[in-house]
Amino acid sequence: MGSRAEDYHDIAARAQQGVFDSIPRKWRLPAELKQHYDGHAASFIPTCGFLDERTLAITNLSATELLGQIHTGQLSAAAATEAFCERASLAHQLCNCLTDFFPEEALEYAKSLDDEFARTRLIVGPLHGLPMAVKDIMHVKGKKTTMGWVSWADNPLSTIESSPAKVMRDAGAVFFGRTTMPQTGMALETISNLWGRTLNAHNAAFGSGGSSGGDGVLCALKGEPAAPITTDIGGSIRAPAAFNGLYGMRPTAERVPRHNMIAVAPGNISIKVSAGPNCHNMADLKTLTRVLLEHKSLPYEPTTVPGSWSDEPAVSRPLQIGVIFTDGIVEPHPPVKRALRETVSKLKAAGHQVFDFPVPFDLWQAALTTWALYFQTGAAEHKAILAEGNEPMIPQFEHNLRVFGTRELTVPELLRHNSQQAAYKAAFQEAWDQQAEGMDCIICPCAPMASVPHDFPVWWGYTTLFNVLDYPSVIMPVKDLKINPEDDPKDMSYQPKDNAFDKKNWEIYDPELWQTQPVTLQIVGRPCRDEALIAVSEAIDLVVNGL
Repeated sequence: MGSRAEDYHDIAARAQQGVFDSIPRKWRLPAELKQHYDGHAASFIPTCGFLDERTLAITNLSATELLGQIHTGQLSAAAATEAFCERASLAHQLCNCLTDFFPEEALEYAKSLDDEFARTRLIVGPLHGLPMAVKDIMHVKGKKTTMGWVSWADNPLSTIESSPAKVMRDAGAVFFGRTTMPQTGMALETISNLWGRTLNAHNAAFGSGGSSGGDGVLCALKGEPAAPITTDIGGSIRAPAAFNGLYGMRPTAERVPRHNMIAVAPGNISIKVSAGPNCHNMADLKTLTRVLLEHKSLPYEPTTVPGSWSDEPAVSRPLQIGVIFTDGIVEPHPPVKRALRETVSKLKAAGHQVFDFPVPFDLWQAALTTWALYFQTGAAEHKAILAEGNEPMIPQFEHNLRVFGTRELTVPELLRHNSQQAAYKAAFQEAWDQQAEGMDCIICPCAPMASVPHDFPVWWGYTTLFNVLDYPSVIMPVKDLKINPEDDPKDMSYQPKDNAFDKKNWEIYDPELWQTQPVTLQIVGRPCRDEALIAVSEAIDLVVNGL
C-alpha cells in the first residue's frame, strides 16, 4: 500500500516512471520523432518510420489472421510477441495505456510455446501464441492490480488469476502487460490520479472511453491484435470500442466466468459485470467470444452456467430489425443520427425489414434505478479507498454521484429497486415478443456522441439500459461515414431537454472538432442468445460495411 505520508502526485510519478522504465531503450521514441507528433496516434504510428516493414506487416494482422499463421508454422509466437510488444510500447508512449509492461517475460513464454509446437506440432489451445494485455481489474499471477487507486499502488503481487484471464492463458495467450482503467472503474473515460489520462487513438483531444480505455486504445493502435477480455458493467467494453472505432461485444453477463474478478463492493450482484472483446472485425469477435463463453478449462466455474457454444448458420433471410433513434433523454449528435439513418437505408435496400422500436418504460426512471443499484451503500467503499490514498474523485464519477443522488439504500429501498429491475426485464421482453414478425435485433446508438471530450459528463443511458436488462450487444463501426460540417451541422434550433445531460451534450458538439472520430452503432440481441446476435451482426456488417 502507498504511504499516507507520501503525496499522491509523488506516488503517481513513481508508478508512471516505472512503466516507462520497463520499455526497452531500443523501443523508446526519439525526440526528433516526438516533435512531429500531432496527437493523431493511429495515423502517426504506421507512418512515422520507427517500425520496420516486418513489424508493421505482423501487427497489421487481425487476431484471426495472426493465429492462422502461428498455428500453421508460418510465423512464430516469439516473432508475433516481439512485434506487438514493440508497437504496444509506442502506443503507451503516445496515449498512456499501460500500467505494467513485461515484454521479456512474454517473449520467454512465447519461445516456450514455439519449442513445444516444434516438438509436437500441436497447439496448446485456440489462442496459442496470441499476444495480449490484461485490464488492471483482473488478478494475473505474479502481477500487481491497482484498479487506478492511489492507495493500491504498492499492492502485493497476485497469487491467483481471475477467471477470464485464466481462460485466456489456458487457451494459449501470451500476456505482456496490463492496461489502464479509470479510478473507480465507473467512468466512460479512462483517467486516474495514479496512472493519468489515457488518450484517444485518433485524436488526443478526446478520451479513450472507459472503463476498458487502455485496452481500446492499445487494440486500436495495433499494440495488441485484439483485447479479448475487456469488462463492462455500464458500457466499459462498448464505449472504448465505439470511441476508438473498433468492433466490440458485451456478452450476456450470466454466461461469462467471473470468479476472482476484483470488485470494490463484491456483494452487489444486482447488475453483473460482463467480459468480452474489443477487436478489428467480426471474425475476431466471434472467435474470442466463443473461447470466453465456452471456458473449457473451467468446467465447474462457480459464477456462471456451464460453458457452451452453439454455432449459428450465416443469416440468409430478411431480418426484422427494430431501431431506437433516441432514448428521449439525451439527443444523439448529428453524425450518430446520420449513421443510423444511412444504416437503415442500406438495410432496407438489401431487403431487410426495419421499424421503430419504442422502449416500453421511462428511461430516466430506469437510469435512477440503475444508479441506485450500482451504489447500494452510497459508494461508501469507493469513498473509503479514495480517502485512504488522500486523492480526489475524478470529475465524471463525482458528477454522476451527485446527479443521481447516490446514497446508502435501506433494505426496503433495495428490494424495491430490484423489483423494478425485474419489471423492466419483463416489460422489455414483452415488447420484443409483440413484434408481429419476430424481431432479430435492435440497432441504436452506443452513446449520444462519437467520442468523449476530456472530463465531459457523457450520458451512459444507451449502454446501461442493456446492463440492467442483461441483453448482449455488439459495437460495429460505420466505416464509410466521415464526420464533416456539411453533412453533420449543429442544429442551432434544438431546445435541450430539462436534465443534467442533454444541454451539455448539445452545447459541446462541434463538427470541426469531431472530424477525426469514427462513428459506430450498437446491435442488441436476446439474453443468452449471443451466438444468434453475432450471426445477425455479421449480416448487418456485410450490408453496411461490405465485410
